[in-house]
Amino acid sequence: MKMPNYSATKLLPVLHDYGCRNRMPHEPKIHFENKRIKVEVCVRCGKKLRFKKGYTGRIDNRAYLEAHQRSFAQKGGRTKRIWYKVHQPEKLIIKI
Repeated sequence: MKMPNYSATKLLPVLHDYGCRNRMPHEPKIHFENKRIKVEVCVRCGKKLRFKKGYTGRIDNRAYLEAHQRSFAQKGGRTKRIWYKVHQPEKLIIKI
């Protein structure tokens, strides 16, 4: 049986360069937040991440998940490479 192609399965692409120093995912901390916008700053590289909120006060889910790959990565599935890179980088080393 073929699995349905939900957009949620495409949210976090598996890339090798995740945008921060040493090709790691960003580690954002909240800098400013109000009804219309949320601004976060990466602790490692200082990049500002801005997210506009809709009329209900919620952030666009896709943009938020792409910016917070470190937080939402799981040990299995499409994001396992990110999880191992962040939590167990020694397991990614190929020993010859």
